[in-house]
Amino acid sequence: MKNRVVQLLFVFAIAAILLIVLNKSIISLYTLIGILLPITIIGISFVIFIENRSPQSTLAWFLILAILPVIGVLLYLLFGRSRWRRKKHLQRSEEKRMIFREILEGRSFNLDISSSLNERSTYLTQIIQKFGGGPVANETSTKLLTNGNETFSEILQAIENATHHIHIQYYIYRSDEIGTAIRDTLIRKAKSGVIVRFLYDGLGSNKLRRSFLQPMKDAGIEVVEFDSILSPWLLETVNYRNHRKIVIVDGTIGFTGGLNVGDEYLGRSKKFPIWRDSHLKIAGKAISKLQAIFLEDFLYATSSLNMESWHQFMDSTYFPSQGIHQAEGAVQIVASGPSSDDTNIRNALLKIMSSAKKSIWIATPYFIPDQETLTLLRLSALSGVDVRILYPGKGDSIISDQASQSYFTPLLKAGVSIYRVKEAFMHAKIVLVDDEVASIGTANMDIRSFELNYEIIAILYESTTVLDIKNDFEQDFKESTEITWASFQKRSMQKRMLESLTRLISPLL
Repeated sequence: MKNRVVQLLFVFAIAAILLIVLNKSIISLYTLIGILLPITIIGISFVIFIENRSPQSTLAWFLILAILPVIGVLLYLLFGRSRWRRKKHLQRSEEKRMIFREILEGRSFNLDISSSLNERSTYLTQIIQKFGGGPVANETSTKLLTNGNETFSEILQAIENATHHIHIQYYIYRSDEIGTAIRDTLIRKAKSGVIVRFLYDGLGSNKLRRSFLQPMKDAGIEVVEFDSILSPWLLETVNYRNHRKIVIVDGTIGFTGGLNVGDEYLGRSKKFPIWRDSHLKIAGKAISKLQAIFLEDFLYATSSLNMESWHQFMDSTYFPSQGIHQAEGAVQIVASGPSSDDTNIRNALLKIMSSAKKSIWIATPYFIPDQETLTLLRLSALSGVDVRILYPGKGDSIISDQASQSYFTPLLKAGVSIYRVKEAFMHAKIVLVDDEVASIGTANMDIRSFELNYEIIAILYESTTVLDIKNDFEQDFKESTEITWASFQKRSMQKRMLESLTRLISPLL
């Protein structure tokens, strides 16, 4: 009902403008706009008010509508609508929902809580599963991949060794040197008989052209776009993007983390000659959850497949049960998005961080926390926990960078240490707690990743990879400049005003 109010107002405005074009004698265009615009703004404000959004988001929208009314209306129609509208859109097919449940809850999963985990880790895995996370998987090995050269080398090698299927999904996939190299490898494997499915986000990869994609289709690769920006459903989907990065080979090896596919991730960008990033290689039982998440996304984006054709994915070819018996620790995959019942990833991270007794180390390229996250970090630091945030030395967005820095003052006052990586764009998304539990994945420490994007993280418990993550953090801290409270207080008044202004709209970023 409340969203129909805005739709009806918008349709009425378009109809009235068309009426003017057909009969200019009725009323002037400017007069009509002067009448309709306030009505539309009042209608939108009413919808925002009764949706009970966070106070920060509500006030931000009211501010934009008051200061920039025309732009504010357009922004709301594209980006401001409640994420629950997206859930309704996602569930428009009952048949697909049944398949989702069959994939996610089917007999394919044979995951067990590792008895070797200590009491604290076991408790966290159980709580996070209640929060919407997947079951914890033992017999799973992981490997930290640092930066682009190591990551793409491992991914290309895994693709080369594929014998049955390759599933690949990215938010950003570029048609540059590394993108072409991976594409050509996929084409070669497809021609050799390997099943290849390629899923890309319609906004993040909007520069992919038919000339780049057609050779894959000609080779038999299933190429699917997730929510095209040219879709008639644009108003429902444009603000809710699939930010996941997933590669799965033969159902036994998988990859996820911070890196998309593009030459900039190899440090080949003039703007960012130093690109610091982290990815994760996974092998063993945890791949079952990763596979199910990919298939859910692929099934949603593929409208031509019928229910019967998806039963093929329920056998051991796609969900093999074998694990890595010598692997230490355990892995838990958590996914969330605008169609989730709750902010699963954000809740899981809050639970992990709230368990900290010694340290919380965070690496994120964008830091726009909600109030609960900000409060938790402040209270943790005030209670003596070593809270550190690793942040880019060079940002890729002035607005996001300034908005992020607007949160530094209360954190620095509470004793949080903030480090900026020198001359580098630090793009890794990692949380490390007490050198025992770590999260690595696609989600930034910001409201967009928590609420608006489809994201995925892998939580590692008592794994040697956790120590590798700690070693990377320590090396990054050595190559960074710490922001002190004294130095941060010396910034100019113009910069403070810019931070304050961007903070007002930060819930919308």
